[in-house]
Amino acid sequence: MADVLDEGIRPIPKNKEAEQVILGAALLEPEEAVPRVVTRLRPEHFYFKAHREIYRAIVELFNHGQLPDAVTVANWLEEHDKLDAVGGRTYLHELLTRVTTLAALDHYVEIVETKALRRWLIQAGGQVAELGFREELDVEEALDRAGELIFEIAQRQQSPDYHLLSDFLYEHLDFLEALHKDPERRPQGVVFTGFEQFDDLTSGFHAADLVVIAGRPGTGKTSFVLSIARDAAIRQKKSVGIFSLEMTKEQVLERLLCAEAQVNLHSLRSGYLPPAKWGQIAEAAGRIHQASILVDDTPGASVLSIKAKARRMALEHKLDLLIVDYLQLVEAGIRTDVREQEIAYISRTLKGLARELSIPVIACSQLNRAVERRESKRPQLSDLRESGAIEQDADLVAFIYRPDYYEDPDGSGPVAEAEVIIAKQRNGPTGKVRLLFHKDYATFYSPARRAEEVPF
Repeated sequence: MADVLDEGIRPIPKNKEAEQVILGAALLEPEEAVPRVVTRLRPEHFYFKAHREIYRAIVELFNHGQLPDAVTVANWLEEHDKLDAVGGRTYLHELLTRVTTLAALDHYVEIVETKALRRWLIQAGGQVAELGFREELDVEEALDRAGELIFEIAQRQQSPDYHLLSDFLYEHLDFLEALHKDPERRPQGVVFTGFEQFDDLTSGFHAADLVVIAGRPGTGKTSFVLSIARDAAIRQKKSVGIFSLEMTKEQVLERLLCAEAQVNLHSLRSGYLPPAKWGQIAEAAGRIHQASILVDDTPGASVLSIKAKARRMALEHKLDLLIVDYLQLVEAGIRTDVREQEIAYISRTLKGLARELSIPVIACSQLNRAVERRESKRPQLSDLRESGAIEQDADLVAFIYRPDYYEDPDGSGPVAEAEVIIAKQRNGPTGKVRLLFHKDYATFYSPARRAEEVPF
């Protein structure tokens, strides 16, 4: 990094003394200092090339179970023909003289971290400027790359690339023990659906999960994911982002209001809602107003624009869950004549986004018509429309199956039985969950309760 920055105009952010103290502490007291340093700094945090090479030697020895003191580090550098380049054994011993105490080590580490982040920001600014000059790049692609550069810097500040198991081993054991004592305890970072049986089978949606909710048009995919969004945002106090490519933000709001207030969606939209129901709407509006739900209703949004906006949501609103409704309406933004390749690119990008933001991403997906030509209408993985890559990339695939959709589509009853079929789960069992779908409220609920008993 340092080699590509020009110091001719302004001095590059760096602190030679802080780097020397850190290296000296690591060489003088490796057993205490090195574990504290390697979890926060990588070789590229150091500005001076000699310091990067010395620190790289320290990390290599430490990772191989050897004590990286002045002697072993000098030997390692000599074996790799780098000792003279860093100043020889004389400079290593000079580093030892820079240390008086380890008490301020974390302070010096923070100085080096901050200087490195500033250098990376300077370099990213130059790369963003270069993107602007590249006429062959699509503007949206250039913006996405620029967003990636800045977001990567922000992520570097929040967490290291690797972790020592010993740093969090006992903390996680404490969590597992607490979970064993109280299975109802909700782990931090996990988003639950609000459907007890579904959550029992899945243990909730975890960070970096790509969850695919699939079904034929009209079976309730949107209603199902909005039910999850309501529970997550209102009752779990999570921040939820929704990319609605099929409905406007006003339509999303109306569905959330009617489901939360338990009033007839058609009556609300047609202007014939009984006056007595407006109190329920007002109460539901109050709960939704207190929730953190972000909606983007850009039609035909590209997967790159979704990535860019999701990053902004994450930075500004501490995003906990992202919903994309639905996958086949997303534009790939790549040049190909094969739609399957585009869908594969979209699903792979959404999985990468889930990992990048460390949140679950739920994507709705259509099923192909093959399911309607079979005697058994229950969906299976091969019914996922246009690409097997969806099945491959997803950590969990669930199908919505409603018998009335095929047997009695014009039935007058407001409540229909539904199954949510978990056909794939990377970290858990498959199975079926029975739910009820209230057509008037456009929402799902557990059969253990009547609709009017579903808690607010």
